[in-house]
Amino acid sequence: MEEFKNSFYKVATHIANSSVKTAKSQMVMIDNYTQDAPILRNLPFQRSSHNYHHAYGDVLDVQGMQIVDFDAPLPMMHVGSQYKSINLTPFGGAIEFGEDMMLQTYGTPEAYLGAKIPALLRESGARLETSLYINNFIPMAVKNNTALSAIENPVSGNKYETMVAITWTPDEMTGLYSPLPYGAGEHFGQLFKPEWANGKQRHLLRNGAYGYAATVKMLIGILLANKRKISALVNIEGTPTAKQLANLVTSAQGNGNTRIYCSSGLRTSIAAAYARTMDGSGLVSVSGVGEVSILGIPIVTSHNIPSHIGAIEGQPFSKPS
Repeated sequence: MEEFKNSFYKVATHIANSSVKTAKSQMVMIDNYTQDAPILRNLPFQRSSHNYHHAYGDVLDVQGMQIVDFDAPLPMMHVGSQYKSINLTPFGGAIEFGEDMMLQTYGTPEAYLGAKIPALLRESGARLETSLYINNFIPMAVKNNTALSAIENPVSGNKYETMVAITWTPDEMTGLYSPLPYGAGEHFGQLFKPEWANGKQRHLLRNGAYGYAATVKMLIGILLANKRKISALVNIEGTPTAKQLANLVTSAQGNGNTRIYCSSGLRTSIAAAYARTMDGSGLVSVSGVGEVSILGIPIVTSHNIPSHIGAIEGQPFSKPS
Protein backbone atom coordinates (compact mmCIF):
# COMPACT_ATOMS: atom_id res chain seq x y z
CA MET A 1 0.00 0.00 0.00
CA GLU A 2 1.47 3.31 -1.10
CA GLU A 3 1.89 5.93 1.61
CA PHE A 4 0.54 9.44 1.20
CA LYS A 5 3.19 11.96 0.17
CA ASN A 6 2.01 14.29 2.91
CA SER A 7 1.62 11.64 5.61
CA PHE A 8 2.16 12.56 9.25
CA TYR A 9 5.45 10.65 9.26
CA LYS A 10 6.79 12.35 6.14
CA VAL A 11 5.70 15.83 7.29
CA ALA A 12 7.20 15.30 10.73
CA THR A 13 10.44 13.98 9.22
CA HIS A 14 10.69 16.98 6.89
CA ILE A 15 10.22 19.39 9.79
CA ALA A 16 12.79 17.54 11.89
CA ASN A 17 15.39 17.54 9.12
CA SER A 18 15.04 21.29 8.67
CA SER A 19 17.17 21.73 11.78
CA VAL A 20 20.49 19.92 12.18
CA LYS A 21 20.46 20.86 15.86
CA THR A 22 17.30 18.96 16.76
CA ALA A 23 16.91 16.41 13.94
CA LYS A 24 18.28 13.38 15.78
CA SER A 25 16.22 13.80 18.94
CA GLN A 26 13.08 14.65 16.95
CA MET A 27 13.45 11.56 14.76
CA VAL A 28 13.65 9.37 17.88
CA MET A 29 10.38 10.89 19.09
CA ILE A 30 8.69 10.63 15.68
CA ASP A 31 9.67 6.99 15.24
CA ASN A 32 8.39 6.05 18.67
CA TYR A 33 5.22 8.12 18.36
CA THR A 34 4.19 6.32 15.17
CA GLN A 35 5.62 2.86 15.92
CA ASP A 36 2.37 1.48 17.35
CA ALA A 37 0.06 3.85 15.45
CA PRO A 38 -0.06 2.83 11.76
CA ILE A 39 -3.15 4.93 11.00
CA LEU A 40 -1.63 8.07 12.49
CA ARG A 41 1.68 7.42 10.74
CA ASN A 42 0.10 7.62 7.27
CA LEU A 43 -2.64 10.14 7.99
CA PRO A 44 -2.39 13.09 5.54
CA PHE A 45 -1.38 16.32 7.28
CA GLN A 46 -1.14 19.94 6.25
CA ARG A 47 -0.15 23.15 7.98
CA SER A 48 -3.00 25.01 9.67
CA SER A 49 -3.92 28.52 8.57
CA HIS A 50 -3.13 30.00 12.01
CA ASN A 51 -1.06 29.09 15.03
CA TYR A 52 -3.90 27.87 17.22
CA HIS A 53 -6.83 27.40 14.84
CA HIS A 54 -7.60 26.63 11.21
CA ALA A 55 -9.97 28.66 9.05
CA TYR A 56 -11.62 26.89 6.13
CA GLY A 57 -14.48 27.17 3.69
CA ASP A 58 -17.28 24.67 4.05
CA VAL A 59 -18.34 24.16 0.42
CA LEU A 60 -22.12 24.40 0.01
CA ASP A 61 -22.52 24.28 -3.77
CA VAL A 62 -20.30 24.24 -6.87
CA GLN A 63 -21.07 25.28 -10.44
CA GLY A 64 -18.16 24.37 -12.70
CA MET A 65 -17.40 24.52 -16.42
CA GLN A 66 -19.90 23.25 -18.98
CA ILE A 67 -19.89 22.26 -22.65
CA VAL A 68 -21.21 25.09 -24.84
CA ASP A 69 -21.68 25.72 -28.57
CA PHE A 70 -19.12 27.71 -30.58
CA ASP A 71 -19.33 31.42 -29.83
CA ALA A 72 -21.93 30.80 -27.11
CA PRO A 73 -21.53 32.71 -23.82
CA LEU A 74 -19.59 30.87 -21.15
CA PRO A 75 -21.53 30.02 -18.00
CA MET A 76 -20.49 31.63 -14.75
CA MET A 77 -18.55 29.38 -12.39
CA HIS A 78 -19.35 29.56 -8.72
CA VAL A 79 -18.27 28.05 -5.41
CA GLY A 80 -20.57 28.81 -2.50
CA SER A 81 -18.77 28.56 0.83
CA GLN A 82 -19.48 29.15 4.48
CA TYR A 83 -16.32 30.03 6.35
CA LYS A 84 -15.69 28.24 9.61
CA SER A 85 -12.78 27.53 11.93
CA ILE A 86 -11.70 24.73 14.24
CA ASN A 87 -9.29 24.95 17.14
CA LEU A 88 -6.11 22.93 17.26
CA THR A 89 -5.71 20.81 20.37
CA PRO A 90 -2.60 20.65 22.56
CA PHE A 91 -1.54 17.02 22.77
CA GLY A 92 1.15 16.26 25.29
CA GLY A 93 2.05 15.33 28.80
CA ALA A 94 4.28 16.06 31.77
CA ILE A 95 6.71 13.79 33.58
CA GLU A 96 8.24 14.20 37.03
CA PHE A 97 11.00 12.05 38.50
CA GLY A 98 12.84 12.05 41.80
CA GLU A 99 16.55 12.76 41.95
CA ASP A 100 17.39 9.60 43.91
CA MET A 101 15.95 7.22 41.30
CA MET A 102 17.46 9.27 38.49
CA LEU A 103 20.95 9.22 40.03
CA GLN A 104 20.74 5.51 40.82
CA THR A 105 19.59 4.41 37.36
CA TYR A 106 20.78 6.84 34.69
CA GLY A 107 22.96 9.43 36.40
CA THR A 108 21.65 12.59 34.68
CA PRO A 109 18.21 14.12 34.10
CA GLU A 110 18.79 14.06 30.33
CA ALA A 111 19.63 10.34 30.30
CA TYR A 112 16.67 9.47 32.50
CA LEU A 113 14.20 11.42 30.36
CA GLY A 114 15.71 9.99 27.16
CA ALA A 115 15.15 6.45 28.45
CA LYS A 116 11.52 7.06 29.39
CA ILE A 117 10.36 9.13 26.41
CA PRO A 118 10.15 6.25 23.84
CA ALA A 119 7.62 4.23 25.85
CA LEU A 120 5.63 7.36 26.72
CA LEU A 121 5.41 8.41 23.07
CA ARG A 122 4.42 4.95 21.84
CA GLU A 123 1.55 4.88 24.33
CA SER A 124 0.59 8.46 23.44
CA GLY A 125 0.45 7.74 19.71
CA ALA A 126 -1.71 4.67 20.29
CA ARG A 127 -4.07 6.63 22.53
CA LEU A 128 -4.44 9.44 19.98
CA GLU A 129 -5.18 6.92 17.23
CA THR A 130 -7.99 5.35 19.27
CA SER A 131 -9.42 8.79 20.02
CA LEU A 132 -9.41 9.79 16.34
CA TYR A 133 -11.37 6.68 15.38
CA ILE A 134 -13.87 6.68 18.25
CA ASN A 135 -14.33 10.43 18.81
CA ASN A 136 -13.87 11.84 15.29
CA PHE A 137 -14.29 9.35 12.44
CA ILE A 138 -17.39 7.46 13.59
CA PRO A 139 -19.30 10.44 15.08
CA MET A 140 -18.72 12.49 11.90
CA ALA A 141 -20.19 9.77 9.67
CA VAL A 142 -23.16 9.33 12.01
CA LYS A 143 -23.73 13.10 12.22
CA ASN A 144 -23.67 13.42 8.42
CA ASN A 145 -26.04 10.48 7.97
CA THR A 146 -23.42 8.61 5.96
CA ALA A 147 -23.37 5.69 8.40
CA LEU A 148 -25.07 2.41 7.54
CA SER A 149 -26.13 -0.03 10.23
CA ALA A 150 -25.26 -3.61 9.31
CA ILE A 151 -28.31 -4.85 11.24
CA GLU A 152 -31.74 -3.27 11.40
CA ASN A 153 -32.30 -3.35 15.17
CA PRO A 154 -29.04 -3.13 17.17
CA VAL A 155 -29.39 -4.18 20.79
CA SER A 156 -28.37 -1.61 23.37
CA GLY A 157 -25.40 -2.81 25.38
CA ASN A 158 -24.28 -5.35 22.78
CA LYS A 159 -20.81 -5.11 21.26
CA TYR A 160 -20.43 -4.66 17.50
CA GLU A 161 -17.65 -4.09 14.99
CA THR A 162 -17.33 -0.90 12.92
CA MET A 163 -15.67 0.24 9.68
CA VAL A 164 -14.96 3.74 8.36
CA ALA A 165 -14.03 4.87 4.84
CA ILE A 166 -12.47 8.31 4.30
CA THR A 167 -11.36 9.97 1.09
CA TRP A 168 -8.55 12.26 2.18
CA THR A 169 -8.58 15.60 0.35
CA PRO A 170 -6.43 18.74 0.93
CA ASP A 171 -8.28 21.56 2.69
CA GLU A 172 -11.30 19.31 3.35
CA MET A 173 -10.35 15.98 4.86
CA THR A 174 -6.91 16.15 6.48
CA GLY A 175 -4.91 16.26 9.66
CA LEU A 176 -3.58 19.64 10.77
CA TYR A 177 -0.37 20.77 12.43
CA SER A 178 0.38 24.23 13.76
CA PRO A 179 3.16 26.54 12.52
CA LEU A 180 4.22 26.71 16.18
CA PRO A 181 6.68 26.03 17.69
CA TYR A 182 8.85 24.90 14.80
CA GLY A 183 8.70 28.02 12.67
CA ALA A 184 11.55 29.91 14.27
CA GLY A 185 13.52 30.48 17.46
CA GLU A 186 15.00 27.89 19.77
CA HIS A 187 12.40 25.28 18.84
CA PHE A 188 12.95 25.53 15.08
CA GLY A 189 12.58 22.11 13.49
CA GLN A 190 10.59 20.60 16.36
CA LEU A 191 7.19 19.09 15.73
CA PHE A 192 7.35 17.84 19.31
CA LYS A 193 8.22 20.64 21.73
CA PRO A 194 10.12 19.28 24.76
CA GLU A 195 10.75 21.68 27.64
CA TRP A 196 12.26 21.34 31.07
CA ALA A 197 10.36 22.76 34.01
CA ASN A 198 12.11 25.26 36.28
CA GLY A 199 14.95 25.72 33.80
CA LYS A 200 16.03 22.08 34.28
CA GLN A 201 16.90 22.85 37.87
CA ARG A 202 16.26 20.59 40.85
CA HIS A 203 13.01 21.60 42.56
CA LEU A 204 10.26 20.38 44.88
CA LEU A 205 7.89 18.01 43.07
CA ARG A 206 4.17 17.63 43.69
CA ASN A 207 4.73 14.49 45.75
CA GLY A 208 6.97 16.39 48.16
CA ALA A 209 10.26 14.93 46.93
CA TYR A 210 13.02 16.81 45.10
CA GLY A 211 13.71 16.08 41.48
CA TYR A 212 13.08 17.24 37.91
CA ALA A 213 10.17 17.68 35.53
CA ALA A 214 9.66 18.09 31.79
CA THR A 215 6.84 18.38 29.26
CA VAL A 216 6.43 17.24 25.66
CA LYS A 217 3.69 18.92 23.63
CA MET A 218 2.44 19.44 20.08
CA LEU A 219 -0.58 21.16 18.54
CA ILE A 220 -2.72 18.95 16.35
CA GLY A 221 -6.13 18.96 14.68
CA ILE A 222 -8.34 16.95 12.34
CA LEU A 223 -10.45 18.53 9.60
CA LEU A 224 -13.44 16.51 8.36
CA ALA A 225 -15.27 19.16 6.35
CA ASN A 226 -16.83 17.22 3.47
CA LYS A 227 -19.65 14.89 4.49
CA ARG A 228 -19.62 13.27 1.04
CA LYS A 229 -16.14 11.87 1.67
CA ILE A 230 -16.66 9.88 4.84
CA SER A 231 -18.88 6.88 5.47
CA ALA A 232 -19.19 4.18 8.09
CA LEU A 233 -20.61 0.71 8.56
CA VAL A 234 -21.63 0.24 12.20
CA ASN A 235 -23.33 -2.41 14.34
CA ILE A 236 -21.55 -5.18 12.43
CA GLU A 237 -22.47 -8.64 13.68
CA GLY A 238 -20.47 -11.29 11.86
CA THR A 239 -19.24 -10.54 8.35
CA PRO A 240 -20.71 -7.62 6.34
CA THR A 241 -22.53 -8.42 3.11
CA ALA A 242 -20.95 -7.68 -0.25
CA LYS A 243 -23.50 -4.92 -0.86
CA GLN A 244 -22.68 -3.27 2.47
CA LEU A 245 -18.95 -3.31 1.74
CA ALA A 246 -19.47 -1.86 -1.72
CA ASN A 247 -21.76 0.82 -0.30
CA LEU A 248 -19.12 1.77 2.27
CA VAL A 249 -16.66 2.56 -0.51
CA THR A 250 -19.03 4.30 -2.91
CA SER A 251 -20.59 6.43 -0.15
CA ALA A 252 -17.18 7.94 0.55
CA GLN A 253 -16.61 8.67 -3.15
CA GLY A 254 -13.82 6.12 -3.15
CA ASN A 255 -10.70 6.83 -5.19
CA GLY A 256 -6.93 6.49 -4.88
CA ASN A 257 -6.93 8.73 -1.78
CA THR A 258 -9.50 6.63 0.09
CA ARG A 259 -8.65 4.37 3.01
CA ILE A 260 -10.86 1.95 4.94
CA TYR A 261 -10.24 1.61 8.68
CA CYS A 262 -11.31 -1.28 10.90
CA SER A 263 -9.98 -3.70 13.51
CA SER A 264 -7.48 -6.42 12.65
CA GLY A 265 -10.01 -9.14 13.41
CA LEU A 266 -12.66 -7.71 11.09
CA ARG A 267 -10.18 -7.36 8.23
CA THR A 268 -9.17 -10.99 8.67
CA SER A 269 -12.77 -12.22 8.71
CA ILE A 270 -13.62 -10.23 5.56
CA ALA A 271 -10.61 -11.65 3.73
CA ALA A 272 -11.45 -15.19 4.83
CA ALA A 273 -15.11 -14.88 3.87
CA TYR A 274 -14.70 -13.29 0.45
CA ALA A 275 -11.26 -13.73 -1.06
CA ARG A 276 -11.71 -17.45 -1.80
CA THR A 277 -15.36 -17.47 -2.79
CA MET A 278 -17.30 -16.35 -5.83
CA ASP A 279 -19.29 -13.98 -3.58
CA GLY A 280 -16.20 -11.83 -3.23
CA SER A 281 -14.96 -12.12 -6.79
CA GLY A 282 -13.91 -8.62 -7.86
CA LEU A 283 -14.92 -7.16 -4.49
CA VAL A 284 -12.27 -8.23 -1.98
CA SER A 285 -8.66 -8.87 -2.92
CA VAL A 286 -5.70 -10.04 -0.86
CA SER A 287 -2.16 -9.30 -2.01
CA GLY A 288 0.81 -11.60 -1.70
CA VAL A 289 1.91 -9.72 1.43
CA GLY A 290 -1.50 -9.96 3.08
CA GLU A 291 -2.88 -6.51 2.27
CA VAL A 292 -6.66 -6.53 1.91
CA SER A 293 -8.63 -4.23 -0.40
CA ILE A 294 -12.32 -3.66 -1.11
CA LEU A 295 -12.98 -2.52 -4.69
CA GLY A 296 -9.29 -1.60 -4.84
CA ILE A 297 -9.45 0.54 -1.67
CA PRO A 298 -6.95 -0.69 0.94
CA ILE A 299 -8.03 -1.59 4.47
CA VAL A 300 -5.78 -0.05 7.12
CA THR A 301 -5.97 -1.77 10.45
CA SER A 302 -4.58 -1.10 13.88
CA HIS A 303 -4.66 -2.73 17.30
CA ASN A 304 -5.77 0.69 18.56
CA ILE A 305 -9.17 0.30 16.89
CA PRO A 306 -11.40 -1.51 19.40
CA SER A 307 -12.58 -4.86 18.09
CA HIS A 308 -16.03 -4.22 19.54
CA ILE A 309 -17.88 -1.09 20.61
CA GLY A 310 -21.38 -0.58 21.91
CA ALA A 311 -24.44 -0.34 19.71
CA ILE A 312 -24.80 2.92 17.78
CA GLU A 313 -28.47 3.84 17.86
CA GLY A 314 -30.90 6.67 17.31
CA GLN A 315 -29.83 7.70 13.84
CA PRO A 316 -31.84 7.52 10.58
CA PHE A 317 -29.61 4.80 9.16
CA SER A 318 -30.15 3.44 5.71
CA LYS A 319 -31.91 0.07 5.78
CA PRO A 320 -29.24 -2.68 5.88
CA SER A 321 -29.00 -5.21 3.07
